Amino acid sequence: MLQQIFADWRSLMVGIQIWLAGGNPYGSYQHPVFPGTTVHVGWYAYPPPSLFLATPLALLPWPISAAIMLLICIVGFDRWVYLRSGRVGLPWLLLWLPFTQGIWIGQTTLLALVGLIWAEQAASEGRDIRAALLLALVMLKPQVGGVSVALLLLSALYDRRWRLVATFTAVCVALWGGTALLAGPQIYVQWIAGLSGYTSAIPDRPLLFPPFGPILGLLALLLWYRHGRGDIFGLALLVNTLIYPISVIYTAIAIAVVVIRWRPTWPWYPLALSWIIPLVFPLTVRTPDSIAGMTQAIIATGLLAGLLPSLPQVWRTSSAA
Repeated sequence: MLQQIFADWRSLMVGIQIWLAGGNPYGSYQHPVFPGTTVHVGWYAYPPPSLFLATPLALLPWPISAAIMLLICIVGFDRWVYLRSGRVGLPWLLLWLPFTQGIWIGQTTLLALVGLIWAEQAASEGRDIRAALLLALVMLKPQVGGVSVALLLLSALYDRRWRLVATFTAVCVALWGGTALLAGPQIYVQWIAGLSGYTSAIPDRPLLFPPFGPILGLLALLLWYRHGRGDIFGLALLVNTLIYPISVIYTAIAIAVVVIRWRPTWPWYPLALSWIIPLVFPLTVRTPDSIAGMTQAIIATGLLAGLLPSLPQVWRTSSAA
C-alpha cells in the first residue's frame, strides 16, 4: 500500500521526464512506480500543454513536487471553505474517503477543483483576468467541471464581460497553440492516440446509472430542492459530476463543494460513514456492477452530509420526546 503513495503524481512526473528525454509520454513504457509492469498507451492522458506547465515540478524530486502540489490543494481548499462557511475544510479531506483516496495516490483532480472554485469566486468579485486565467488552466482537466466552466463563460458573454472572455481565449490559444509551435504538431497526434487508449480503459457508465445511480439522483434532487435553488453554478457542478463516467471515488469530490455552498452547517458524521461502507460490505467479487455499487454507496455519504441533521439536533429531539 505504501508503494501507491502519490503513484499517479509520480507517473505524471515520469511522463514529463520521458518527454523531455525525447520519448513519447503517451506511448507504452515500463511503469515508473510498479517495476515490471508495462504502462500501455494512454496511461498519461493529460493534454500536451500540461507538459510545459508541470515541467518545473518534474525537475524536482517527486517527494518535493508532490508536497508542493498537496500544499496548494489543501491551503486553497481550506481557505475557500472558510470563506464560504466560516468553518475549517480540512476535516473533509480526512473524513471523506473520496478526498483521502485522491490525496493518497496524488491525483490532480483536487488541484483542478480548487482552480475552478477560485475562478468562480474571482468572477463573482469582478476579477475577470484572474477568473479567466484559472478557467483556462481548469480546462486542462475538463472532466472535473467542464459544464461549470461553460456556464461561467456563457454568463460572461451574456453580461458582456469581454475582458474575461478575451483573456480566457488568449490564454487557451497561447497554451494549446504554443505547445504545437514548441513541441511540434505531432505531440497532439500522439496525445489523441493515447487518449483513445485511455478512454477505452475507463467505464462508460455515469454515476447516475444502476445499481444505485437512481438513488443518488434522488438524493441530489432533494439536496438541490432544500438548499440549492438559485445557485446555477453549484447545480452545474453537481450535474457535471453525476453524468461523468466514474469508476473511482476521487473523481466525485466536487460533491463536497456543492454541499458546502448549499448547506454551510453540514454535519461531519455522514462523511465518516464513507470509511465504514468498505469495511462492512467488502468488495469480494469485482464486477462492473459491484464496483459501481461500492463507488456509488461511498459517494452517497457526501450527499447525505447535505441532507441529514446535525447530531445536537438529533439529541435535542430525542430528549424532548
